[in-house]
Amino acid sequence: MVSTRSKGQSTLDEHVVTAKEDNHAGEKRPPSSKGSNLNRSSKKAKKEHDVAEAKEFDIAVQGEPTHETKKEEDKLEKGTKDDIKEEQENDEDNKEEEVKEKEDNVKEKEEKDKEDLKVAESQQKGSEVTTTEAQDEEPRHGTLESGHIYFLYRPKIETEEAESLDDISKFHILLIPQSGPHAKGHYHRIIEVGKKKLPDPGAKHQVIWGLVGSVGNDKSTLKDSFGSYTYETKTRGTRHQGAARPAARGHYILHSPRDELADSPDHNRQRDFKCLLAYEITLPTHEDFGQVQKELGIEEKGAIVLQVKDPNAENRNNPRAAGIPKEKRAQYPKHLQDIFHNRRFIPANPVSFLDYQGAELLIITSPHELHDSLGGEHGQGDKVEQDLDQDAKHEKVNIDESMKELGLNKKDFPEDALEGNWA
Repeated sequence: MVSTRSKGQSTLDEHVVTAKEDNHAGEKRPPSSKGSNLNRSSKKAKKEHDVAEAKEFDIAVQGEPTHETKKEEDKLEKGTKDDIKEEQENDEDNKEEEVKEKEDNVKEKEEKDKEDLKVAESQQKGSEVTTTEAQDEEPRHGTLESGHIYFLYRPKIETEEAESLDDISKFHILLIPQSGPHAKGHYHRIIEVGKKKLPDPGAKHQVIWGLVGSVGNDKSTLKDSFGSYTYETKTRGTRHQGAARPAARGHYILHSPRDELADSPDHNRQRDFKCLLAYEITLPTHEDFGQVQKELGIEEKGAIVLQVKDPNAENRNNPRAAGIPKEKRAQYPKHLQDIFHNRRFIPANPVSFLDYQGAELLIITSPHELHDSLGGEHGQGDKVEQDLDQDAKHEKVNIDESMKELGLNKKDFPEDALEGNWA
């Protein structure tokens, strides 16, 4: 017996099959980028047309849509609602990004205006770097700079009290020069230290990355740099970042010991103009030195070697450094940039290398006794260490004076760590 079907029913089946095929095709090809929006819209319009045409044909043939056509219509309606929801979410995200971008642009413009004003004032006063001044910034030996040093750490987000290095998010060295061009005012440099600690004093050769995160001459900015703050996130709501904790305070010198072999044919600039950051802690006292100082690698008397990286050299093995955009790296004037002479790393000598935000550093352990590190030849290191002792003796301050020097207060900045205890 031969089965017969009407022309209308056959055409209806074709419409249903076409709609199903289009639906499956749409499921297999989800949108992957903004560039596909136009293509997706045209496919969606075609699908709407096909479903509408199938529905119209069903009604004309049998008075109502078939079950398959209703299913396709329901899927299409649900997909439309999902698309609307997605578009609304994208609009909200885009609005937030636009607001943030506008804020960043305003901030960037304000900073640029400040820089332009500084340049204009500098030019007006005739304070451009002259050839003589550039020559003064040539590498040299001896004590390059002295001043006050602080070590501070910041607990992780939503951590009220740190109990070990695992609870720390950042570790900083704060230098406040008291000699040279920065002797007056309250000039400061904030150095961010990788691995959240100093190199192991007992290690033969340990290298840790660092970054000059901020420089300035306004004491009030220290509170902004180290103070607590809150911020909003989409997924976790309000988040709180606790204030930094001072862990030690003392006196420092930046010193370049002369190497007696520097004039030999195998002259090595890395050895010749080595730059040491030597320090002596005055707070906490010897009796209060505790677990905090030990875990952070802070000694009562210590030294680390500082080298700076050519900002134009490619970053290789450090993911953190590789994440610094080139425009955020230090922008050295020509007379400093020329000192690199195609070397990736050189000693931080002259110390003006450290006066540029974004300067990338190598912080290297100095395994020798302090007087040897400062220049053991002919007893030079002993004298430099004695000078450091004398300066530190005159710079002894208590916790209250220390917090006052930073423009901070005990209420906002717990001082427990200055007594050797985690806080």
